[in-house]
Amino acid sequence: MIGPSNIGDAVLAGTVISTVHEAFPDARLTLVVGERATALWAGDPRIHRVVDADAFSAPLARLRLALSLWRDHPQVVVDLRHTLYPLLLKPLAAWRYAWSPPKRIAHLRERYLWMLHRQVPGLGAAAAPGQGVVWVTAKEAAHVETLCRRWGVDGARPLILICPGARSHIKRWTSEGFATVAERLIAEAGACVVFSGEPEEGACVEEILGLMHQRAHSAVGLVTVRQVGALMQRARLVITNDSASLHLAGAFQVPTVAIFGPTDASRYGPTAPWRRTIRRRLFCAPCEQPLCRFHHECMRFISPDDVYEAARDLLKEGERLKVKG
Repeated sequence: MIGPSNIGDAVLAGTVISTVHEAFPDARLTLVVGERATALWAGDPRIHRVVDADAFSAPLARLRLALSLWRDHPQVVVDLRHTLYPLLLKPLAAWRYAWSPPKRIAHLRERYLWMLHRQVPGLGAAAAPGQGVVWVTAKEAAHVETLCRRWGVDGARPLILICPGARSHIKRWTSEGFATVAERLIAEAGACVVFSGEPEEGACVEEILGLMHQRAHSAVGLVTVRQVGALMQRARLVITNDSASLHLAGAFQVPTVAIFGPTDASRYGPTAPWRRTIRRRLFCAPCEQPLCRFHHECMRFISPDDVYEAARDLLKEGERLKVKG
């Protein structure tokens, strides 16, 4: 399987991996992804070999990778990136890999599934959401348990995970907004708030913590991407920008408040069953541009009240479901 390079897209492709594994449980699955995505799948028992595609970026190196894949004699090839590898691996069926999903299928997760069923006819239904989309080991879960004990997370208070970062800075909501919402959740909802992000997002989290008077915790630098998933399994709610964390929350079916500005929520929005998308409908948004032509109004105009009320509603909905259960 040829998969995406970045972590967020790789998470969205997790349903494809689950579907392939359910259809061919005894198959040897080789996964070719970008370097950032390898950490998500390394050690996953469903995957026998994870290949870092970025290590084969030169033309001759790509040829060596193609020959290596050809020697495996794959019976099924799934290509989510429209590469040339199917021409070598499945030349008689290469036409299947040239098709792109129709525009009516907007969300990237559904587009990946469409490509899977186009390339592998008769595969059957897609795997159910949340069923092992991302694998978490017992060791990873134990590490998160240790951190939760250190932070005093005991189940008496709702654990809320806030992920204020994003690879692109223009997809980030304001530090002041995150600080205000976190303070209200601690003071008014009695929540235990933990901030998470990639190591390079540590400065962003520290800035938010510096704006707060209530005590919150930072998991930056303490957890891997899969351990963030294990932390989400314990959380009652995730608040996040459009980032890899958003798609992890969807993979683990955690109630999610997603804050969107320049990117299109119909393509990359939350996939958890209980979700709220916060955005401002402006003439320029979503622009899907790497740089803002104006003054980042699509994010600056989102109020802390909007985000807090969405979080409060999801917490209340969770309580109702718990009572019914």
